Amino acid sequence: MKLTFLPVWIFFAAFICGCSAVPSQRVSQPWVRSLKSNQPIETSKSVKITVSGTTLPLLGNEALISENLLQQLTQLIRRRGFVINENGYDYVVTLIYKTDRSDRMKYSSSIASRNAMDYTTLTNAGVGATSGLGVSIARTISALSSRSTTVGTQSAEQILSYTHTIAIEISSKDGLALWKGESTWDTGDLNILIGIIPALQLILSDLPSDRSVRPEVPEVKDTHINNYFRLMCKDAWFTCPALPYRIYFAEHSQSIAGPKAPVGINNPNALAAYVDLVQTAEYALPGGDEKAWKNPLELSLWKNVTLGGQYFLGPDKKAVNIIIELTGKSDGYYIEKCKIADDKEYSDFNLRLRMWREALYYYYDVYEWRDGPGL
Repeated sequence: MKLTFLPVWIFFAAFICGCSAVPSQRVSQPWVRSLKSNQPIETSKSVKITVSGTTLPLLGNEALISENLLQQLTQLIRRRGFVINENGYDYVVTLIYKTDRSDRMKYSSSIASRNAMDYTTLTNAGVGATSGLGVSIARTISALSSRSTTVGTQSAEQILSYTHTIAIEISSKDGLALWKGESTWDTGDLNILIGIIPALQLILSDLPSDRSVRPEVPEVKDTHINNYFRLMCKDAWFTCPALPYRIYFAEHSQSIAGPKAPVGINNPNALAAYVDLVQTAEYALPGGDEKAWKNPLELSLWKNVTLGGQYFLGPDKKAVNIIIELTGKSDGYYIEKCKIADDKEYSDFNLRLRMWREALYYYYDVYEWRDGPGL
């Protein structure tokens, strides 16, 4: 009997592909800062939202851009528990945006020094805070994973770049400043609307949130599942405020001919909810147990993560529980499974998420408090 031996590298490649790993390609983190007064911001209050700004490389009226940003911000503010009311309101929320063209030289040798500066800034985020800790830990992990970046070559090139800057201000009805969040980032995209949802969510994560609020998302038609996937998901990398690495819908080896989504996407009618959760989640549940969570900066925790959220789906507003499981590969997270979970499974996930939130709170609670800031 003749034996056939396959080359060793084939077995090695198969082993590597089947294993999860902490991704090495981090998400480019925008600069973010928030400032607050001594007066707390309360959810369930009524707010009025205004938007204004300029896109200097372009000409003409900004009304349509402002209206689009207003719609996005309104949805994100509403899901935190605030009530939108243009007449009888308690707070005024103002979004100011600006886009500048800022062509720059890209030096490969400058990466190491810039990462070191980012590390100092990002690892301080969250200290003494009681909200936004899921976003803070993601930004810190991103800084840690890039801190040791080494440069083996020297090169320089001029690249087309745009700088987007946004600020969200909250004031009382009589004009007293209560809170301000700011962000700026460089990108090759002139359109500020690209990636604006995660950018807004990064800022808003510092605000309190009513976790009982379920966002409303549309339901994808049975006959258009494949269309939606190709338009919104296929070959697209997503960013999530709660994760330090980019996200991709894994297609495995199955083609998507016909009205079917790839393997792993269960209940494909909820694809809009999956996409929304990936772009807006403020907490991600990493692997490991309670003992491992004592050091949330341990990179090995972030090989596999889970996202979860609750939505009203479709015109009938069906209450659904969404769970998304992600596996880390060298170039980012791949969505291995997303589905509508039953109440028991979601309850188990939520219990572990609550424990994770408590672990983060304990880790960041470095100061002595007389009465305690409270969660």
